Amino acid sequence: MTFSTELMWQAVGAIMAAVPNTLLMATISLAAGIILGAGIAVIRIGNNRLLTIPLAVIVSFLRGVPTIVQLFIVYNSLPFFLAPLFSAVTGSPVKPFDISPYWVVYTTYILYNTAYQSETIRGALLSVDRGQYEAAVSLGISPFRAFVRIIFPQALLVALPAFFSYYLKTIKVLSLVFTVKIVDMFAAADIFAALSGRRTEAYAADAVVYWGMCILLTVAFSQWEKHLRRRTGAQSA
Repeated sequence: MTFSTELMWQAVGAIMAAVPNTLLMATISLAAGIILGAGIAVIRIGNNRLLTIPLAVIVSFLRGVPTIVQLFIVYNSLPFFLAPLFSAVTGSPVKPFDISPYWVVYTTYILYNTAYQSETIRGALLSVDRGQYEAAVSLGISPFRAFVRIIFPQALLVALPAFFSYYLKTIKVLSLVFTVKIVDMFAAADIFAALSGRRTEAYAADAVVYWGMCILLTVAFSQWEKHLRRRTGAQSA
């Protein structure tokens, strides 16, 4: 059986229809993960052992357990927790299988990103010279304002490349969500393969779309990062 280029490009069209959903899931998961991860990072930098030790254990668990295992744990538990809660809120019976699998996906991938981004942000915060913070506070600036205006912007620039790397990684790890009945780019390729009976062309098309999207996002991020660094440098001057 010869490879059909025409069929591969048909598969590309089918896969492209799932790109917006994949990017949306990755964007929301990463954004929420950065926000929650920043909170965890700030707490762990502090000296409160009652908080830092449990958070360190949770982060270690989320970073150490494969994403597919976490996804299945959430898939087989979260709907049973949400169903009675939604029933109480709506006043009508809601069963576990009525719960949208998007709840499972967002919960899993937000936790995934929270764990990794907390470490990224913590490292970025620790990389900034603390003497700047202490000097600002000694001049009468409030600790909160000194952190937000001096420490955080510098840490953000340090963490930006890692944020982008994890954005691309999240897009690729989302290929697992077909196991919980969500149609992402990989699921779209799998559906096309099943309908056409030609798997090589479908998966080759999927690889081309992933690769092309990675290139475009890398170029866009590189330009944005350069603009941000020039702007930050101009403001500092």
